Amino acid sequence: MSTRAKKLPLLTGTLLSVGALGAQAACPVAETIQIADMSWASASAIAQIESKILELGYDCRTELIPGETVTTATTMVKKGRPHIAPEVWSSNIASLLDEGLQKGTVSIAGQVFASGGMDAWWVPRYVVEQYPDIKSVQDMARYSHLFKSTGSDKGRFYNSLPGWSNEIRSTNLFRGYGLDQHYEIYSAGSGAALDSAIASNYKRKKPVFFYYWAPSAILGKYDMVRLQMNDYDPANDACNAEANCKTPSAGGYPVVQVNTLVASKLKDGAPELYQFLGKVSFENDTVNKLLAWGEDNKADPKEVAEYFLKNHQAIWTTWVPQEVAAKVIARLD
Repeated sequence: MSTRAKKLPLLTGTLLSVGALGAQAACPVAETIQIADMSWASASAIAQIESKILELGYDCRTELIPGETVTTATTMVKKGRPHIAPEVWSSNIASLLDEGLQKGTVSIAGQVFASGGMDAWWVPRYVVEQYPDIKSVQDMARYSHLFKSTGSDKGRFYNSLPGWSNEIRSTNLFRGYGLDQHYEIYSAGSGAALDSAIASNYKRKKPVFFYYWAPSAILGKYDMVRLQMNDYDPANDACNAEANCKTPSAGGYPVVQVNTLVASKLKDGAPELYQFLGKVSFENDTVNKLLAWGEDNKADPKEVAEYFLKNHQAIWTTWVPQEVAAKVIARLD
């Protein structure tokens, strides 16, 4: 409990005593609420944020369960556990999601990223400032000499990570735009190696051309420019998703819905919690900067969550009733 003043200002300017906060009803769920703790930074931070709000604001018990998109969605659809998956990239589990929705075992509470998940190709802003006619991926053909790697006559393009579905799509898009004639498609091998290559080039103000997704810490730490692509068209771009695509097209990436997935028994048993989870939504830029803060301060996901709750109250207090927000604020310290 905070040792600050016993009165806490609410968003309307009224006051609520700490004693009144303690008188609120207990958690509407008797069992411990399980929350999927995915292996990537944004999902883990959001899991911690939701856990904190459920514990401090609703007096619930929570447990973070390690998971990945497919395995977590499978157990939610089949067994109703965990209760919450805070960041589900729905295109990666389309058939599973359809099965769960049809059976009524899971529900989509809302879109956790207001603008959706983003895949794109990027260059540093200092490159565009020096060569202002670089605006689109088509423009990159004229500038491959800037991105040459040692011992090659071609430029280097850092592709998506091995094993990711976007590695195939990105490779085919590259061929569709004819950029494979001017660049070699290079795999860094891992997320850490890709981040290291981007950061190393950026700090030396060297040109670097790469695939990346948003939200992410890299895009929060470094000033990058997203290169324009043709619009994504499901029919024309279908082949780009296939490993053996013979006719790749110069299309784009689909904007992916990134949802909060909730087990239906939690939705049905605790509609107030489901309503809260449905309001959890971030702008990509907010998450980019939050993750960058975490990296710069070597903070773990729990510390990132606490930083967010303390420094971004204008965002998260809109997700919950006023008295719940006051309880969280009172108990944060």
